[in-house]
Amino acid sequence: MTWADWFDQFAFFLVGGITLLGAVGVVFAPRIIHACLCLLVALIGVAGLYGLMAAHLLLGIQLLVYAGGIAVLILFAIMLLHRRGEGGILGGTRNLIIGLPATVIVWFVVAAAVIFSKWHYLPGGATVSPPAGSNVRIIGELLLSRHLLAFELVSVVMLMALVGAIIIAREDKQPGRNTPGTTGVSPVGSRTGETPVLPDGVCTGGEDESE
Repeated sequence: MTWADWFDQFAFFLVGGITLLGAVGVVFAPRIIHACLCLLVALIGVAGLYGLMAAHLLLGIQLLVYAGGIAVLILFAIMLLHRRGEGGILGGTRNLIIGLPATVIVWFVVAAAVIFSKWHYLPGGATVSPPAGSNVRIIGELLLSRHLLAFELVSVVMLMALVGAIIIAREDKQPGRNTPGTTGVSPVGSRTGETPVLPDGVCTGGEDESE
């Protein structure tokens, strides 16, 4: 093996380890804000793996759409809804009851796909010549021709996620419900630590001062 091969191996294990640590942090983080930051690290690590495989288009999409878009959007939603102090993913038994069976099912599906897939191996010393042109141009032409429907459906999914975030934000600020960062309905002229200004003949204790 040459020095370039050793460097590729070292970079792969380094970036893969960082990605794995970020994914584990998403699950075991004690606070939801910490889980979101770990998710950002994991997504950036996946982008690094794409870069090592010379998949430049996937590298750009991963950074722009996932790390720069979705993860930052989740982070802003957590901060705007004042839920930074809530527990992480393992912060309740309900999450464990749903998450553990789902994890087992996903592992079985992935294992079955790897075991029963027909892998094509090249004979010893054989190499595959890369296609003419950059992979960015080739994938772009495929997305806008053969896979145009799937490309448009992805935008619909992202629109549904945006609508869901708006619905969650509206439900969190219902009328007559005090939310963190708001003072609710308070008398005119009242401030923290001050006596509210009320009309003549009305007192805060529920009795009429005129009596």
